[in-house]
Amino acid sequence: MNKTLSKLFLTTFVLISGFTFIGCNSEKNNKTIVLKNIQFELEGPLYSGSNPAQFKYEVDLKSILGNDFKEGATINSAILKNAKIESEDSNTNFNKINSFVLSLASDNKDVKMQELALLNPILANSKVADLKPSAEANAKDFLKEKHFYIVLDADLKEDIEANLKFTANLIFTINYN
Repeated sequence: MNKTLSKLFLTTFVLISGFTFIGCNSEKNNKTIVLKNIQFELEGPLYSGSNPAQFKYEVDLKSILGNDFKEGATINSAILKNAKIESEDSNTNFNKINSFVLSLASDNKDVKMQELALLNPILANSKVADLKPSAEANAKDFLKEKHFYIVLDADLKEDIEANLKFTANLIFTINYN
């Protein structure tokens, strides 16, 4: 009986130590990445319904990881934590917009387009839209590409003749090796 308790204690100790090591190790390899002032322009005339605009993002792991970069570094996960959309024109609010959807797309056919965040409905008279990130979305495959596209889709309530310009600020948490 004493031998069984000793084995159980030893096994429990090893498991707890292993989980603690894994937890500490993965925490060390986490980094917050902020993509600021991403510009989107929807060129008029615009029509009621879906109106997408895109921004081409050039991937540079050395720049993303900074001093933590090592040759052969890989991204294990890239999770969007925050997405904020603002109108470039301080006099414009989002009254004519039903919703925003933020997605990623790639030229690589094996990397499928992925919806990262959305906001539906958008509050009347708001000038800033805080999109709700998807809990399931992981952008890691896009960071393996040379570049990818950040796509903002504005669902308009009505036709608009003018151009609409938006700025996005995105915050990702990445885990890497």
